[in-house]
Amino acid sequence: MLILRVLAVAPRHGYGISQALVSAGLQPIKGAQLYPALVRLEDEGAIVAQWEQSDSGPARKVYELTDTGLRQLEDLSAQWRAFMSAVEGVGRAD
Repeated sequence: MLILRVLAVAPRHGYGISQALVSAGLQPIKGAQLYPALVRLEDEGAIVAQWEQSDSGPARKVYELTDTGLRQLEDLSAQWRAFMSAVEGVGRAD
């Protein structure tokens, strides 16, 4: 869900996704965790990747959210809100 949220703002390469998550307060994400998740999301059709030339180094993949990914993000966000509501309700109604 976090990767999809980052890509909902703008397309990014893997390092840019990782930096956006760190900027949001998460611990640094290792490539061994991030890139398999990107492959899975690409296989699901939630994101697409295109190679982009770089002026300062080798070409890199830039990931972009698809309409399928946007729907997936909306579904996951609704599930997250329901979960948080349930957590907040624990212990209130006895």
